[in-house]
Amino acid sequence: MIDNNRIPGRFARLTAFLALRPSTVGVLAMVVLVGMGERMAERFLPIYILALGGGALAIGLLQAMDNLLSALYSFTGGYLSDRLGTKRSLLIFNLVAMVGFALVIVIPAWQAVLFGAVLFISWSAVSLPASLSLIYKVLPRNKRTMGVSVHSLVRRIPMALGPLMGGFFIGIWGEQAGVRISFGVALALALVALILQQWMIEEDTKKTRSQTTPAIPGLKKTR
Repeated sequence: MIDNNRIPGRFARLTAFLALRPSTVGVLAMVVLVGMGERMAERFLPIYILALGGGALAIGLLQAMDNLLSALYSFTGGYLSDRLGTKRSLLIFNLVAMVGFALVIVIPAWQAVLFGAVLFISWSAVSLPASLSLIYKVLPRNKRTMGVSVHSLVRRIPMALGPLMGGFFIGIWGEQAGVRISFGVALALALVALILQQWMIEEDTKKTRSQTTPAIPGLKKTR
């Protein structure tokens, strides 16, 4: 028989080993839910653009936007995380992505797809600095590496499952309706992630946000 008294102790040791705190669990849930919607819908955007009458140039523009915005949004995500705090910045990133999802659902035109893609196509890049910053803040020094490792592992879940679900929807409802349904599911998942992150992630203190160190040791002394 299983000793029920040992279960809480084993669970506590497991969560301690995996560096799981309420804030990190909130971030991981967000990564899975929003990432699932992102991978489920975004991977089939070229098919959707062709189905709506767009051409090869529109698809090329989409891929160029993905590469360029991933670089620009990484910088923007880090800046906003430092200025506004992790919780507020993640709230903004999710709301912007949700607006992009809604735009693609409401307006079935390839021009609207490109415009909406600007808002959600690089969500992973814009949210990564804030996510790693939160892991650094809430975990002790000897658990930060484990926290980053778990985050990297969890990120792969939507990468694997998202395209399968998107392909399933397209296989049943067709290219146009299937992709729009995928974006509808992505919007719903993002809403759930938004609620969880605001409930589980702790607020940044003023002291934490104001702590800054010079990039180069002794920089202030040399001025």
